[in-house]
Amino acid sequence: METSQTPETTPAGKEKHSRLSPGQRDFLKGKYAVSNSVTVLVLIIYALLLLSRLVDAAFLSRESQYLSIILLQLMIFPIPAYLYVRMRNADPVKHLRLTRIRLSHLFLLLSASLMMITGCTLLAMLGGMMSAQPSFTLYDTFASANDGSVGATVHLVLAYGILPAFCEELVFRGIICSEHEKHGILYAAAVSSLFFAFLHFDLTAFPVYLFAGMLLSLVMYVTRSSVAAMVVHLCYNLFGVFVQAGLSGYCRSTGSIGLLVVILVALLLLSSAFFCGEVSRILRHRARTDLLDSPEEISTPGLNRIPLRKWPAMLLSAFASPAGIMAVALWLFGVVVNLVR
Repeated sequence: METSQTPETTPAGKEKHSRLSPGQRDFLKGKYAVSNSVTVLVLIIYALLLLSRLVDAAFLSRESQYLSIILLQLMIFPIPAYLYVRMRNADPVKHLRLTRIRLSHLFLLLSASLMMITGCTLLAMLGGMMSAQPSFTLYDTFASANDGSVGATVHLVLAYGILPAFCEELVFRGIICSEHEKHGILYAAAVSSLFFAFLHFDLTAFPVYLFAGMLLSLVMYVTRSSVAAMVVHLCYNLFGVFVQAGLSGYCRSTGSIGLLVVILVALLLLSSAFFCGEVSRILRHRARTDLLDSPEEISTPGLNRIPLRKWPAMLLSAFASPAGIMAVALWLFGVVVNLVR
């Protein structure tokens, strides 16, 4: 006997689900959600970084401060990242894009480095950071210091320049981008850049690191190498270690920084134009060759595979999991701690 199902007998959940738009149904199904395992990795890194502040005062005055900072960074970033990659059973070279830098990418890296330095400096000046920071700080906790000796300089470059660039890019451009690039470069870059900006627990510096994260993501995807992003990040760190203190002192001592702003804006525009030209050249060359990816590379995903109208739900879903909410809560806690210090 044939029966028909009336609206009264239709399950409430199914009837309610049918009234949702396609975008809302995708959101409820978790289609655009960040991988829970990745969010847990970010949460662990945030927690370890905040915990490192508890032992900050215990070793900064000792001679082994550089060694302590190096060991802390290794425990906070590469070790959790290694365990994550092993759990995913992924090929580190492909999964993290740890491929060599090509000589033809040299001018792209130079222009990106200058673009990052000038752009971040201008954003820092707008936020009042340049007049408030007398020296370069790592995660707003470990202040750089150099007595001028060769040994101290080497340790300074390693602890505040090379290691942070390697560790942060390994996680934020290597792992986080690769986990979410199936929805396009823009989505992967946006999520990784937001998590990267949260890493520094500084509300004033948030635009600085958001801009830096987006630029580093673009460098990685254009070159197909997270090592390239590490090199640009390293150049910015070296600028912070050796130049930022003098620039901050100039900003504090002078009442007029108009000429400095003009120079920085001019350099930013020049480097941006050169960077865009290099990006265009590399992409045109790649399109002309029309070759399959070599074994040491993986293909570049599409620019954007998600309609713009779905972006708000996508970005919200990136932090909607319990681990994501806890990560944001830790960031807010870190911001409050910085404000009361």
